[in-house]
Amino acid sequence: MSHLYDDGMPEDSHLYDGVDVEKRLPDTLMYRDKVIVQPMRLFDTPYGSGTIPDGEPAWCWCCVETRTQKNSVFSKNWAQDTTPQSTGGLRAEVLVKVIAKEWHGDIHTMFWHGDDCYEVDGPPAHLRHGSDLSEHWEVTGRQIGHVNEDGVTEPPQPPEGSRVWGT
Repeated sequence: MSHLYDDGMPEDSHLYDGVDVEKRLPDTLMYRDKVIVQPMRLFDTPYGSGTIPDGEPAWCWCCVETRTQKNSVFSKNWAQDTTPQSTGGLRAEVLVKVIAKEWHGDIHTMFWHGDDCYEVDGPPAHLRHGSDLSEHWEVTGRQIGHVNEDGVTEPPQPPEGSRVWGT
């Protein structure tokens, strides 16, 4: 093999052939957290509608930030709900913002961060402004579940060796 600045061209080899280089992720906010994303689809029955899993779950590199609320939000339409509930009080909505380089989910997607389960609240927004480094997806999630101590609700596990979104 020739050297980098020799006059001759390498015959059958390249500069870094045979060198094992560890694959590394960029050191940015968008690679701080890893969530499990579960695509969902709508279903309708004579008794109502809902969502069920549709397809393989996947890992996704992202940044998950809890949204602090100056005024408590107790209803899904962002209004201050003061109506007494039959279940014993008001229910606070827990919202998070997910910022990811790659997102293949839609408005019906569910994702797991740690022991908490969230559903996408509104359409994911693809923000293309700025440079390639700043291009990203913003997704708002609403908490809908939590793994309890008995392990009754477990997050789905992505297939072994599947590609991680954002890599």
